[in-house]
Amino acid sequence: MDTAALIEALYAIGIGLVVGLEREHSEAAGHRDDGAGAEATPTPARLGHAAMGARTTALLGLSGWLLAFLGGGLPWLLPVGLAALVVLIGAQMVMTREVGMTTEIAGVVVLLLGALVHSNRALAVALALGTVTLLVSKPWMVRFVGSVRRIEVTATLQLLILFAIVLPLLPVQARDPWGALPPRKIGTFIALIGGVQYVGYVLTRWLGAARGIGLAGLVGGLTSSTAVTVSMARAARATPEAVIPGQLATFLANLIMPIRVVVITAAIAPSVAWRVAAAVAAMVVTLLVAALLSWRRLHAVTARQAGEIKLKNPFELWSALSWGAVLCVVLLAATLAQRYFGDEGLLIAAAISGITDVDAITLIAAEQGRGSSHAAEIAALAIAIAVVANTIAKACMAWGGGGRAFGARIAVVFGIAVVTTIATATAGLLSASP
Repeated sequence: MDTAALIEALYAIGIGLVVGLEREHSEAAGHRDDGAGAEATPTPARLGHAAMGARTTALLGLSGWLLAFLGGGLPWLLPVGLAALVVLIGAQMVMTREVGMTTEIAGVVVLLLGALVHSNRALAVALALGTVTLLVSKPWMVRFVGSVRRIEVTATLQLLILFAIVLPLLPVQARDPWGALPPRKIGTFIALIGGVQYVGYVLTRWLGAARGIGLAGLVGGLTSSTAVTVSMARAARATPEAVIPGQLATFLANLIMPIRVVVITAAIAPSVAWRVAAAVAAMVVTLLVAALLSWRRLHAVTARQAGEIKLKNPFELWSALSWGAVLCVVLLAATLAQRYFGDEGLLIAAAISGITDVDAITLIAAEQGRGSSHAAEIAALAIAIAVVANTIAKACMAWGGGGRAFGARIAVVFGIAVVTTIATATAGLLSASP
């Protein structure tokens, strides 16, 4: 007796049994795939009424293996046998007049997996487990699909298309006259920024920003701390009771901003990231203390919470294209400024672009700082300048949009954060100088 062949046959039978038991249990439980069916217990009256149960699928697995085993000397046997069994399963579908096709398709898969056992047993077992996982996940999948919005499906597809199709097709080398705009690099920047925003949006949907203003500020900081600052300023001007909650959300969102900058920098140039982390550490501590004090004030007074921050879909097509335009302008400005003004040119570009956005100059400076230690120091200083410029701009937005009651405290905290960041960044640059 061929022991190896017998073991293969047992594997094929086992694969069929596992899939068949799941299908038979689903049939016996009364097709209750609305969530309750996942915990339903089969009733004795329904047992044995499955159109394709464990015994049938076990035989299908064995049949697939036999066709592969016997077809070693007869190449035509496997495809002909598979076609015949598929026709038999199709006839069973017609006779039973079942609306669903999941069980019958699972039978065909078991047949193919049984044949695969003869050539690649490990792959067959892995695919069998994946098949069973798909079959048992229907209740959760139904609930998930029912909760997904159409715009979220569109955004997910756009992000996948960008990563899987567009990026590999973009040329690596720059084609512009200045050699400053490599298409692959620009596409990667857009994908990285869009990915960060997409994660923030998904967290908002899963955790729910309505559960608390603090959560809204933290999650909003993943997408745009500027958007959170402006939204809270408007809410505070319209509703005085929203001043303290709005300040809490603003501090938390801007607390996330420097952390996000460090994470993005670390993904590109770790040597620059730790220098940036040292420069913005004092800012993080300052904003954290301010957030804790605002949290205590919020619990000390009776005030209505501000409405939740309604973050838009972060990966719409036109939004991605606008990101690309901003990145191209900043990249070109940084390249030309550095070409004509040296290292000071990158610092000038950081100060200008940081007023509106931090991520763009962060990505550019991190990419340029991957060379020598001196380049890393200049890149870290440029990112720190962008963070400072962005913080000053948001302090003005808070005061102008929310009035003195909302903006005064934020301006004081942001001012302290700016001063400490400038001090730590300057100290780090001086200590690194020969």
